[in-house]
Amino acid sequence: MGTGNLLNSHVEAARRAAADHPAPPPELVADHLRRILQSAAFRGSKRSQAFLSYVVQAALEGRADTLKERTLAVEVFGRPQDVDLAEDTIVRVGAREVRRRLAQYYASAESAGDTLHIDLPPGSYTPEFQRVLLHEHPPAAARTRLRRIGVAGAAAAALGLAALLAYRALLNPTDDFWRPMLSAREPVLLALAHPIVYHPSARASRLNEERNPAARGLLQQPVQLPPELLDGSDLVPVLDQYVGYGDLVAAVQLASYFTSHGRPLKLRLASRLEFADLKENPTILIGAYTNRWTLELTKDLRFRFARTADRRPAIEDRSAPGTLWALPVNRQDGLTEEDYVLLARLLQGSTGRPLILVAGLKHFGTEAGAGFLTDPDLRAEVLRRLPPDWSAKNLEVVLRARVYGNNPARPEVLRWHCW
Repeated sequence: MGTGNLLNSHVEAARRAAADHPAPPPELVADHLRRILQSAAFRGSKRSQAFLSYVVQAALEGRADTLKERTLAVEVFGRPQDVDLAEDTIVRVGAREVRRRLAQYYASAESAGDTLHIDLPPGSYTPEFQRVLLHEHPPAAARTRLRRIGVAGAAAAALGLAALLAYRALLNPTDDFWRPMLSAREPVLLALAHPIVYHPSARASRLNEERNPAARGLLQQPVQLPPELLDGSDLVPVLDQYVGYGDLVAAVQLASYFTSHGRPLKLRLASRLEFADLKENPTILIGAYTNRWTLELTKDLRFRFARTADRRPAIEDRSAPGTLWALPVNRQDGLTEEDYVLLARLLQGSTGRPLILVAGLKHFGTEAGAGFLTDPDLRAEVLRRLPPDWSAKNLEVVLRARVYGNNPARPEVLRWHCW
């Protein structure tokens, strides 16, 4: 039997063995919860203690169906009933922190001898209670077997531990999305879009001040002149000096994610990059129509950027001619009520290096897309729909996000393609 088949058999055996065990009694869960809350992983965070205590108690009392984001925002964090969950992400942030602390606890010596495991699966606020099949803390058990039964026993112990880790990876797969970037030796390159911005000419500014006294101060004012007083020379193009606000937020979110994982970064405007740069570094492309590399490197993908007959920005599905997701209207002020986002992860594209794209039709969508990629709960919404071997494949996802004022709401998944 090959190593892969043997590992799969161990995982399947672990699953069957777990299924044979009845649900642990509530008093056992409550006792285990107390051990966790008193551990070094949780002692320093009252917020994480409150979150985990609330969801475990609700599950034990048969109220798991009430564990929704709004309920937790109100009951655990004291938010008002009408809290805007698109803006206030405290519940999602709190859930990520609890998952991190649970992982820290189960990796520590304090969990040695535990007969129960509490999980908070990605994309859910309902805890799961599982009996532990190995009654020793895994790292300690591996060391004990190495000393006691020699090389053959150590190999068996390592295989059992690998099966356990593989099983846990099935429960929490979202980190696999970023693994090609996180495991690369070179710094991650953030290639930022850069719109052309037009400044009024000195002549137009002088005319505006003459006609509008409010424009004479130091604070900038919009040009308010009749069209007949202006000509083409009054629009001065300014290159490579501006970025969209949503693109900037996306860059900050992504930079924070990689910094938290100890990964070095390089931030560049896309116009300052050559193809050779993309061949040397794993790259994240931010923005669509104002990022030349986004349009160039996605033109042959199934989902790519296009324009409608009336020149509205759109994402098209090349496998279904005529299928477009476009901005509802063309507005000269740049605002929109909804935006569409294209996310892509190419493991071995034309650059030969891992490449990720996050780009909205407007910068609102780019911001929403970056929030989606850096939030494991949101990533889980699409990753759990993919085939089991998705982590070794390329991926594209199309999202839609409502926009309120200048703020994108939580996006929804429309289509995905894995190959």
